[in-house]
Amino acid sequence: GLFGMWTVTLKVWPQVVTVHLLGGFAMAALFWLLTLRLNNQYWYLIQPEWQRLKRLTPWIITGFIIVIVQIALGGWTTSNYAAMACPDFPTCQGQLWPAMDAVQGFNLTQGIGPNYLGGQMDNEARIAIHMAHRIGAIITTVYLLGLVVALLSNLRSGIANSMAYMVLGVLLVQVALGLGNIIFNFPLSVAVAHNAGGALLL
Repeated sequence: GLFGMWTVTLKVWPQVVTVHLLGGFAMAALFWLLTLRLNNQYWYLIQPEWQRLKRLTPWIITGFIIVIVQIALGGWTTSNYAAMACPDFPTCQGQLWPAMDAVQGFNLTQGIGPNYLGGQMDNEARIAIHMAHRIGAIITTVYLLGLVVALLSNLRSGIANSMAYMVLGVLLVQVALGLGNIIFNFPLSVAVAHNAGGALLL
């Protein structure tokens, strides 16, 4: 609630806008977890499968962290109006690796005071942010695809396989929505759906 207020009173300061988004995603994920627990939605796995799943725990946690970092990059892209910095695909500004200013793009010490509506960064800084989100999307996709393969190859129960296929489905839709944003010139409906896809993936 406070970050929602500060988003307005601090004139859409990018740090606050990004943390506000992450807070909303965290609340959605925690409410989903609470719903599952209150409805006694448990996974019933036989002991050998449970042991195999436990061995994958570090890989699952790493995937979870990668998704959170990618969501944060998406929030930083939005809050700094960097989505339109690369209106073409697979190139950006007609180049595979355009000029970028990552130091300014990821300057987390932007001062409070100016109105950040529309953004304050120059084009090279915005390109750096956008490209970081694209690279993050590749890393997230490759890692989660590998995790899905590991889950499907190690587990045989229906519920565990269903969850693996669910992650795969949401991941593919999310990638398609991200590409759709660029190809269709960032229509509002696709941008909102991409946000929702990030929450579902989390």
